[in-house]
Amino acid sequence: MDALPQQSPQQPWKAAWSATEERLLSNAGRTAVRATVAGRTSRVSKLDSDLLDDELTDMLREPMSKAMSLLQPQAVDTYKLEVDTAIKAVLFWLSAGSSLRRATYGQGLQNLAYESSGRGDVVQRLRVFGVVSIGGAYVWSKALSYVSLKGWADAPRGSMRRRVWQALERVERVARVATLINFLAFVGAGQYKTVLERLLGLRLVYARPQVSHSVSFEFLNRQLVWHAFTEFVMFALPLINAARARRWAVRNARSVLGLPPVAVDPAVAALPDHVCAICYSAAADPADECVAVNPYSARCGHSYCYVCIKTRMMAEAGECACLRCGQHVDRIWQRI
Repeated sequence: MDALPQQSPQQPWKAAWSATEERLLSNAGRTAVRATVAGRTSRVSKLDSDLLDDELTDMLREPMSKAMSLLQPQAVDTYKLEVDTAIKAVLFWLSAGSSLRRATYGQGLQNLAYESSGRGDVVQRLRVFGVVSIGGAYVWSKALSYVSLKGWADAPRGSMRRRVWQALERVERVARVATLINFLAFVGAGQYKTVLERLLGLRLVYARPQVSHSVSFEFLNRQLVWHAFTEFVMFALPLINAARARRWAVRNARSVLGLPPVAVDPAVAALPDHVCAICYSAAADPADECVAVNPYSARCGHSYCYVCIKTRMMAEAGECACLRCGQHVDRIWQRI
Protein backbone atom coordinates (compact mmCIF):
# COMPACT_ATOMS: atom_id res chain seq x y z
CA MET A 1 0.00 0.00 0.00
CA ASP A 2 1.44 3.35 -1.06
CA ALA A 3 2.20 5.94 1.62
CA LEU A 4 0.07 9.13 1.71
CA PRO A 5 1.82 12.36 0.67
CA GLN A 6 3.22 14.28 3.59
CA GLN A 7 2.50 17.73 2.03
CA SER A 8 -1.07 19.03 1.68
CA PRO A 9 -2.12 19.71 -1.94
CA GLN A 10 -3.46 23.15 -0.87
CA GLN A 11 -0.10 24.44 0.32
CA PRO A 12 1.34 25.36 -3.17
CA TRP A 13 -1.60 27.57 -4.18
CA LYS A 14 -1.65 29.16 -0.73
CA ALA A 15 1.95 30.23 -1.15
CA ALA A 16 1.22 31.55 -4.65
CA TRP A 17 -1.81 33.47 -3.36
CA SER A 18 0.20 35.05 -0.54
CA ALA A 19 2.79 36.34 -3.02
CA THR A 20 0.08 37.63 -5.38
CA GLU A 21 -1.80 39.30 -2.53
CA GLU A 22 1.27 41.31 -1.56
CA ARG A 23 1.62 42.60 -5.13
CA LEU A 24 -2.08 43.46 -5.33
CA LEU A 25 -1.97 45.40 -2.07
CA SER A 26 1.09 47.27 -3.25
CA ASN A 27 -0.60 48.20 -6.56
CA ALA A 28 -3.76 49.22 -4.70
CA GLY A 29 -1.74 51.55 -2.48
CA ARG A 30 -0.12 53.24 -5.44
CA THR A 31 -3.52 53.58 -7.15
CA ALA A 32 -4.98 55.18 -4.02
CA VAL A 33 -2.17 57.73 -3.96
CA ARG A 34 -2.85 58.61 -7.59
CA ALA A 35 -6.57 58.90 -6.90
CA THR A 36 -5.87 61.21 -3.98
CA VAL A 37 -3.67 63.45 -6.11
CA ALA A 38 -6.21 63.44 -8.95
CA GLY A 39 -9.05 64.21 -6.55
CA ARG A 40 -7.73 67.64 -5.63
CA THR A 41 -10.13 70.39 -6.42
CA SER A 42 -9.27 72.64 -9.30
CA ARG A 43 -8.22 76.20 -8.48
CA VAL A 44 -9.85 77.37 -11.70
CA SER A 45 -13.18 75.86 -10.65
CA LYS A 46 -13.03 77.72 -7.32
CA LEU A 47 -12.29 81.05 -8.98
CA ASP A 48 -14.92 80.46 -11.67
CA SER A 49 -17.52 79.85 -8.98
CA ASP A 50 -16.94 83.37 -7.64
CA LEU A 51 -17.36 84.78 -11.15
CA LEU A 52 -20.64 82.90 -11.57
CA ASP A 53 -21.93 84.27 -8.27
CA ASP A 54 -21.00 87.80 -9.33
CA GLU A 55 -22.78 87.35 -12.66
CA LEU A 56 -25.90 86.13 -10.87
CA THR A 57 -25.81 89.19 -8.61
CA ASP A 58 -25.52 91.47 -11.64
CA MET A 59 -28.46 89.75 -13.31
CA LEU A 60 -30.68 90.33 -10.27
CA ARG A 61 -29.45 93.89 -9.70
CA GLU A 62 -30.72 95.17 -13.06
CA PRO A 63 -34.47 94.40 -12.56
CA MET A 64 -34.33 95.66 -8.99
CA SER A 65 -32.71 98.91 -10.11
CA LYS A 66 -35.37 99.39 -12.79
CA ALA A 67 -38.14 98.77 -10.26
CA MET A 68 -36.60 101.27 -7.84
CA SER A 69 -36.19 103.86 -10.58
CA LEU A 70 -39.94 103.79 -11.19
CA LEU A 71 -40.60 104.66 -7.56
CA GLN A 72 -37.72 107.05 -6.94
CA PRO A 73 -35.06 107.62 -9.63
CA GLN A 74 -32.45 108.89 -7.15
CA ALA A 75 -32.75 105.73 -5.04
CA VAL A 76 -30.83 103.63 -7.56
CA ASP A 77 -27.54 105.44 -6.89
CA THR A 78 -28.27 106.26 -3.26
CA TYR A 79 -28.97 102.69 -2.16
CA LYS A 80 -26.76 100.77 -4.61
CA LEU A 81 -24.61 99.30 -1.83
CA GLU A 82 -27.67 98.27 0.18
CA VAL A 83 -29.25 96.59 -2.84
CA ASP A 84 -26.08 94.62 -3.63
CA THR A 85 -25.74 93.55 0.00
CA ALA A 86 -29.37 92.44 0.16
CA ILE A 87 -29.07 90.40 -3.04
CA LYS A 88 -25.87 88.71 -1.87
CA ALA A 89 -27.36 87.97 1.55
CA VAL A 90 -30.50 86.39 0.11
CA LEU A 91 -28.56 84.29 -2.39
CA PHE A 92 -26.11 83.13 0.28
CA TRP A 93 -28.87 82.27 2.75
CA LEU A 94 -30.80 80.27 0.16
CA SER A 95 -27.72 78.39 -1.02
CA ALA A 96 -24.68 78.05 1.25
CA GLY A 97 -26.60 79.04 4.38
CA SER A 98 -28.90 76.07 3.95
CA SER A 99 -28.10 72.88 5.86
CA LEU A 100 -28.58 70.83 2.68
CA ARG A 101 -26.50 72.60 0.05
CA ARG A 102 -23.29 73.83 1.74
CA ALA A 103 -22.40 75.71 -1.47
CA THR A 104 -23.39 78.85 -3.33
CA TYR A 105 -25.13 78.63 -6.69
CA GLY A 106 -21.90 79.26 -8.57
CA GLN A 107 -20.07 76.62 -6.55
CA GLY A 108 -22.91 74.18 -7.19
CA LEU A 109 -22.51 74.67 -10.93
CA GLN A 110 -18.82 73.83 -10.53
CA ASN A 111 -19.66 70.68 -8.46
CA LEU A 112 -18.11 72.20 -5.33
CA ALA A 113 -19.21 72.21 -1.69
CA TYR A 114 -17.74 73.42 1.58
CA GLU A 115 -16.33 71.07 4.18
CA SER A 116 -14.74 71.75 7.55
CA SER A 117 -11.05 71.05 7.93
CA GLY A 118 -11.47 70.51 11.69
CA ARG A 119 -14.11 69.68 14.21
CA GLY A 120 -17.29 71.68 14.30
CA ASP A 121 -20.52 72.06 12.38
CA VAL A 122 -19.80 73.20 8.84
CA VAL A 123 -23.25 74.83 8.55
CA GLN A 124 -22.61 77.07 11.55
CA ARG A 125 -19.23 78.04 10.17
CA LEU A 126 -20.81 78.85 6.83
CA ARG A 127 -23.35 81.13 8.49
CA VAL A 128 -20.57 82.93 10.34
CA PHE A 129 -18.72 83.16 7.04
CA GLY A 130 -21.77 84.73 5.35
CA VAL A 131 -22.35 87.26 8.14
CA VAL A 132 -18.73 88.38 8.20
CA SER A 133 -18.08 88.34 4.44
CA ILE A 134 -21.32 90.08 3.44
CA GLY A 135 -22.36 92.05 6.52
CA GLY A 136 -18.80 92.92 7.49
CA ALA A 137 -18.00 94.14 3.99
CA TYR A 138 -21.12 96.35 4.08
CA VAL A 139 -20.23 97.86 7.47
CA TRP A 140 -16.63 98.45 6.38
CA SER A 141 -17.71 100.16 3.14
CA LYS A 142 -20.18 102.40 4.97
CA ALA A 143 -17.56 103.32 7.58
CA LEU A 144 -15.01 104.30 4.94
CA SER A 145 -17.65 106.26 3.04
CA TYR A 146 -18.72 108.11 6.19
CA VAL A 147 -15.23 109.13 7.32
CA SER A 148 -14.34 110.19 3.76
CA LEU A 149 -17.49 112.24 3.42
CA LYS A 150 -16.91 113.96 6.77
CA GLY A 151 -13.30 114.77 5.91
CA TRP A 152 -11.68 112.94 8.82
CA ALA A 153 -8.48 112.62 6.79
CA ASP A 154 -8.11 116.43 6.92
CA ALA A 155 -8.76 116.66 10.66
CA PRO A 156 -6.05 118.28 12.86
CA ARG A 157 -3.10 116.06 13.68
CA GLY A 158 -3.53 114.28 16.99
CA SER A 159 -7.32 114.61 17.06
CA MET A 160 -9.56 111.60 17.58
CA ARG A 161 -10.93 111.74 14.05
CA ARG A 162 -7.45 111.79 12.54
CA ARG A 163 -6.37 108.82 14.67
CA VAL A 164 -9.48 106.84 13.65
CA TRP A 165 -8.77 107.58 10.01
CA GLN A 166 -5.16 106.42 10.35
CA ALA A 167 -6.28 103.27 12.16
CA LEU A 168 -8.71 102.45 9.36
CA GLU A 169 -5.97 102.97 6.79
CA ARG A 170 -3.65 100.60 8.69
CA VAL A 171 -6.33 97.96 8.96
CA GLU A 172 -7.09 98.21 5.27
CA ARG A 173 -3.41 97.99 4.40
CA VAL A 174 -2.94 94.91 6.58
CA ALA A 175 -6.04 93.31 5.03
CA ARG A 176 -4.69 93.86 1.53
CA VAL A 177 -1.31 92.36 2.43
CA ALA A 178 -3.01 89.37 4.08
CA THR A 179 -5.21 88.89 1.02
CA LEU A 180 -2.18 88.91 -1.26
CA ILE A 181 -0.30 86.41 0.88
CA ASN A 182 -3.34 84.16 1.12
CA PHE A 183 -3.83 84.28 -2.65
CA LEU A 184 -0.22 83.25 -3.22
CA ALA A 185 -0.73 80.39 -0.78
CA PHE A 186 -3.93 79.46 -2.61
CA VAL A 187 -2.08 79.36 -5.92
CA GLY A 188 0.47 77.05 -4.37
CA ALA A 189 -1.73 74.72 -2.27
CA GLY A 190 -5.19 75.37 -3.73
CA GLN A 191 -7.12 75.06 -0.45
CA TYR A 192 -8.33 78.41 0.95
CA LYS A 193 -9.08 81.16 -1.57
CA THR A 194 -9.90 83.82 1.06
CA VAL A 195 -8.44 84.75 4.43
CA LEU A 196 -11.81 84.25 6.11
CA GLU A 197 -12.09 80.71 4.77
CA ARG A 198 -8.65 79.96 6.20
CA LEU A 199 -9.58 81.38 9.61
CA LEU A 200 -12.83 79.40 9.77
CA GLY A 201 -11.31 76.22 8.35
CA LEU A 202 -13.66 76.08 5.35
CA ARG A 203 -12.38 74.57 2.15
CA LEU A 204 -14.05 73.67 -1.12
CA VAL A 205 -14.09 70.06 -2.29
CA TYR A 206 -15.93 68.23 -5.03
CA ALA A 207 -19.51 67.54 -3.98
CA ARG A 208 -19.64 64.42 -6.19
CA PRO A 209 -16.11 63.12 -6.75
CA GLN A 210 -17.32 60.45 -9.16
CA VAL A 211 -18.61 63.09 -11.59
CA SER A 212 -16.30 63.87 -14.47
CA HIS A 213 -14.56 67.23 -14.03
CA SER A 214 -13.79 67.75 -17.70
CA VAL A 215 -14.78 71.16 -19.02
CA SER A 216 -16.93 71.37 -22.14
CA PHE A 217 -16.04 74.23 -24.44
CA GLU A 218 -18.99 73.68 -26.81
CA PHE A 219 -20.90 76.73 -25.57
CA LEU A 220 -17.75 78.87 -25.67
CA ASN A 221 -17.04 77.74 -29.22
CA ARG A 222 -20.56 78.67 -30.30
CA GLN A 223 -20.20 82.08 -28.68
CA LEU A 224 -16.88 82.69 -30.42
CA VAL A 225 -18.27 81.65 -33.81
CA TRP A 226 -21.36 83.83 -33.37
CA HIS A 227 -19.24 86.78 -32.21
CA ALA A 228 -16.91 86.44 -35.21
CA PHE A 229 -19.89 86.17 -37.56
CA THR A 230 -21.58 89.29 -36.16
CA GLU A 231 -18.31 91.22 -36.34
CA PHE A 232 -17.95 90.22 -40.01
CA VAL A 233 -21.54 91.22 -40.79
CA MET A 234 -21.11 94.59 -39.07
CA PHE A 235 -17.93 95.13 -41.10
CA ALA A 236 -19.45 94.06 -44.44
CA LEU A 237 -22.85 95.77 -44.25
CA PRO A 238 -21.55 99.34 -44.79
CA LEU A 239 -19.72 98.12 -47.91
CA ILE A 240 -22.91 96.78 -49.53
CA ASN A 241 -25.14 99.10 -51.55
CA ALA A 242 -28.57 97.72 -50.72
CA ALA A 243 -30.36 99.59 -53.50
CA ARG A 244 -27.87 98.43 -56.11
CA ALA A 245 -28.04 94.85 -54.86
CA ARG A 246 -31.84 94.93 -55.05
CA ARG A 247 -31.80 96.31 -58.60
CA TRP A 248 -29.28 93.67 -59.64
CA ALA A 249 -31.43 90.90 -58.21
CA VAL A 250 -34.61 92.26 -59.82
CA ARG A 251 -32.91 92.71 -63.20
CA ASN A 252 -31.55 89.16 -63.24
CA ALA A 253 -34.83 87.68 -62.05
CA ARG A 254 -36.75 89.49 -64.79
CA SER A 255 -34.15 88.40 -67.34
CA VAL A 256 -34.71 84.76 -66.38
CA LEU A 257 -38.47 85.24 -66.78
CA GLY A 258 -38.00 86.85 -70.21
CA LEU A 259 -39.14 90.30 -69.08
CA PRO A 260 -37.47 93.67 -69.56
CA PRO A 261 -34.79 94.49 -66.97
CA VAL A 262 -37.13 96.91 -65.16
CA ALA A 263 -40.85 97.47 -65.11
CA VAL A 264 -41.93 100.25 -67.49
CA ASP A 265 -44.73 102.67 -66.72
CA PRO A 266 -47.00 102.88 -69.81
CA ALA A 267 -47.51 106.60 -69.26
CA VAL A 268 -43.76 107.19 -69.28
CA ALA A 269 -43.24 104.95 -72.28
CA ALA A 270 -45.82 106.97 -74.28
CA LEU A 271 -44.08 110.30 -73.68
CA PRO A 272 -42.89 112.28 -76.72
CA ASP A 273 -39.25 111.89 -77.63
CA HIS A 274 -38.33 115.45 -76.65
CA VAL A 275 -39.57 114.99 -73.06
CA CYS A 276 -37.13 113.83 -70.36
CA ALA A 277 -38.70 110.81 -68.62
CA ILE A 278 -36.63 111.41 -65.48
CA CYS A 279 -37.86 114.99 -65.14
CA TYR A 280 -41.42 113.82 -65.82
CA SER A 281 -41.24 111.15 -63.09
CA ALA A 282 -39.91 113.63 -60.53
CA ALA A 283 -42.22 116.52 -61.50
CA ALA A 284 -44.86 117.56 -59.00
CA ASP A 285 -47.29 118.57 -61.75
CA PRO A 286 -47.65 116.04 -64.59
CA ALA A 287 -48.85 118.88 -66.87
CA ASP A 288 -45.31 120.29 -67.03
CA GLU A 289 -43.68 119.78 -70.40
CA CYS A 290 -40.32 118.62 -68.93
CA VAL A 291 -38.46 119.23 -72.16
CA ALA A 292 -35.00 117.65 -72.17
CA VAL A 293 -32.27 120.24 -71.66
CA ASN A 294 -29.01 119.49 -73.48
CA PRO A 295 -30.43 116.13 -74.57
CA TYR A 296 -28.32 112.97 -74.57
CA SER A 297 -29.45 109.61 -75.97
CA ALA A 298 -28.81 106.08 -74.75
CA ARG A 299 -28.24 102.97 -76.91
CA CYS A 300 -31.99 102.47 -77.16
CA GLY A 301 -32.40 105.93 -78.72
CA HIS A 302 -34.42 107.58 -75.97
CA SER A 303 -33.29 111.05 -74.89
CA TYR A 304 -32.85 112.59 -71.45
CA CYS A 305 -31.43 115.73 -69.93
CA TYR A 306 -27.68 115.33 -69.66
CA VAL A 307 -27.68 116.19 -65.94
CA CYS A 308 -30.59 113.80 -65.24
CA ILE A 309 -29.23 110.75 -67.05
CA LYS A 310 -25.63 111.31 -65.93
CA THR A 311 -26.70 111.70 -62.29
CA ARG A 312 -28.82 108.55 -62.50
CA MET A 313 -25.97 106.53 -64.03
CA MET A 314 -23.57 107.63 -61.30
CA ALA A 315 -26.09 106.93 -58.54
CA GLU A 316 -27.03 103.48 -59.80
CA ALA A 317 -23.41 102.56 -60.61
CA GLY A 318 -23.82 100.44 -63.72
CA GLU A 319 -27.39 99.32 -63.02
CA CYS A 320 -29.13 102.23 -64.74
CA ALA A 321 -32.06 101.33 -67.02
CA CYS A 322 -34.10 103.36 -69.45
CA LEU A 323 -37.43 104.44 -68.02
CA ARG A 324 -39.15 104.20 -71.41
CA CYS A 325 -38.12 100.72 -72.55
CA GLY A 326 -36.27 99.19 -69.61
CA GLN A 327 -33.04 98.54 -71.50
CA HIS A 328 -29.69 98.80 -69.79
CA VAL A 329 -27.96 102.19 -70.06
CA ASP A 330 -24.18 102.13 -69.90
CA ARG A 331 -23.23 104.85 -72.37
CA ILE A 332 -24.83 108.06 -73.68
CA TRP A 333 -24.25 110.34 -76.71
CA GLN A 334 -25.15 113.93 -77.30
CA ARG A 335 -28.12 114.30 -79.51
CA ILE A 336 -27.52 116.53 -82.50
